[in-house]
Amino acid sequence: MRRGHRIGSRALTALVFLFLYAPILLLIVFSFNKGNSNIVWTGFSLDWYKSLFQNRLIMRSVYTTLLVSLLATAIATAAGTFAAIGFYSLRRRPRAFLNTVNSIPMMNADIVTGVAMCLFFVAFFTFWGDFSVWFNSVQRVVVLPERLTLGFGTLLIAHVTFNIPYVILSVGPKLRQMDKNLVDAAQDLGCTWMQAFWKVILPEIKPGIASGALTAFTMSVDDFIISYFTAGSSSSTLAMTIYGMTKKRVTPEINAVSTLLFVTVLVLLVIVNLREARAEKTGEERRPHPAAQRLSRFLGSPRGRWVSRGAAGVLTACFLISVTLLASQNTRKPMVNVCSWGEYIDEALISQFEEETGIRVNYQTAESNEALYSLLKSGAGDYDVIVPSDYMISQLIEEDMLSELDYGRIPNYALISDRFKGLTYDPEERYSVPYAWGTVGIIYNTAMVAEPITSWSALFDDRYAGNVLMFRNSRDAMATALSYLGYSLNTTDESELREAFQLLRDAKDRGVYQSFVMDEIFQKLEGGNAAIGVYYAGDYLTMLENNEDLAFVVPEEGSNWFMDAMCVLKNAPHYDEAMAWINFIASTEANLANMDYLWYGSPNQEALEQNPAYYEELYEEELDPETYDIIAAPQEVLDRCEAYLVLPLETRKLYNDLWTELGI
Repeated sequence: MRRGHRIGSRALTALVFLFLYAPILLLIVFSFNKGNSNIVWTGFSLDWYKSLFQNRLIMRSVYTTLLVSLLATAIATAAGTFAAIGFYSLRRRPRAFLNTVNSIPMMNADIVTGVAMCLFFVAFFTFWGDFSVWFNSVQRVVVLPERLTLGFGTLLIAHVTFNIPYVILSVGPKLRQMDKNLVDAAQDLGCTWMQAFWKVILPEIKPGIASGALTAFTMSVDDFIISYFTAGSSSSTLAMTIYGMTKKRVTPEINAVSTLLFVTVLVLLVIVNLREARAEKTGEERRPHPAAQRLSRFLGSPRGRWVSRGAAGVLTACFLISVTLLASQNTRKPMVNVCSWGEYIDEALISQFEEETGIRVNYQTAESNEALYSLLKSGAGDYDVIVPSDYMISQLIEEDMLSELDYGRIPNYALISDRFKGLTYDPEERYSVPYAWGTVGIIYNTAMVAEPITSWSALFDDRYAGNVLMFRNSRDAMATALSYLGYSLNTTDESELREAFQLLRDAKDRGVYQSFVMDEIFQKLEGGNAAIGVYYAGDYLTMLENNEDLAFVVPEEGSNWFMDAMCVLKNAPHYDEAMAWINFIASTEANLANMDYLWYGSPNQEALEQNPAYYEELYEEELDPETYDIIAAPQEVLDRCEAYLVLPLETRKLYNDLWTELGI
């Protein structure tokens, strides 16, 4: 029995560790994959690590993440340690009450904390703006910045705030384990409180401080939700960057940076554990270092106490001033804050623009049009240039959230093809400059499908039960059903919408759909785990690189064709810089680079015409005409497609209700 018990226990332990670390192992392995797939192994290579250090967006987010985490850890550890000592000195009932209050932020939902802090900062900045205008009007000796925005400063404050409770929780038990008489004895023997702290308290609670600091650092690196609402437009953490890379799939560069972070944390843990083991063996942690002894004697003297108090005041003032300066830095430097989709620009263009103009670019990403809209409405998205899709542009215009563009300062707008000007989302050509366009169609595996697919009917066909991937968003999923039924993608007729919904629900109930997906479609189709999916044309070409059996078609009934365009927000703080950025991106050179990088069509007529020659010169081979027709769908394909329009509020509500009823 004992032998069987040991075997079962070991097997269970092995399964637990396999469950925990198998995904990490897979991530590490595919960080060395030669191809860009996370499921198809094509050979060993270090190319993704090389590419990682050349990826400006990722490296900047890594730098921001580490800087914020280290600063927040240091500040929160110091503040939390002294707060824990303060709790420890109180009577039982007040201490119990404060411990309960301290636990609330840790138990509270991150979304609540993030939204609350965002609203607090926005309210404070409004007050600050009014105060600074008045203050600057009555004197000119000290000029306060009149506009503060969410940025690095607010991000740091947020991280310090939510980390302090974890430090208190880690240090508190060590204080309770400590014998109070040791502190009293030290003071009876002539030690000041500060000397007692360095010689008695600190050695006793050092493991708790180390644990609290490690927890704080881990929480800072890992945090997404609170950072998302408090980072503003000028800062982006690694978690935010990865999250934003869902309009276009996450590249293996993320595998590489995740591997490096994992290895770094693992090495730190090994070093800490080895040191603690050695310290326990030798008892060195009980012997204060001579330097610490000298420092404690100095701090215990009258002069030392004066110096320590002064230093604390100076450090506090420096921290507050630094936060203020960081929060207002956007107002003093030439820069432009851009929000687009993940992996939606050739990174070299950002560097080129900065070199040519001297304007720094803060490039951030959003998950979807709806996520971008939520950020803008909450006040957290203080951007200059945004790149929403057609129907969202219409909604932003209706709500008076966009600035009219000065087309006289955008001479490259003349290069935009006439067929992409004056479209339904901006018929008067006042608010937008087209960025990229493409179509939605069916991607299918020719090795798993007996005959070529030409119709949306394949998405509702029982022959493909369990092998079909459907969009995990209501607008695109409903569009496939509406198009198959012969209805407009922008219909507001409730009976037509309910008929389309019923078509989707019946197919779901019959098991036609393997799953409802977004970015997961890459791994499933590339790996041959599904036969049919519906997605964007440009992303199909990315998948094709890893699975040559895939094919793409815009169904005969028609489909959606989309246009993403550059817009400037109302009261953008850097309007002049925004004009310069838009004009640069609208150039033929930038469009050629983006077209090659994105696999989406360019609205620039010269870029569209020159793309085959550009490709041949770059890769020393001809661009396949079929590939070019997928990148830039010919007019006969666009003629049977339809662009999304913004829907009335009651129709949008019906969409949400039906989607909820579908249970996705």
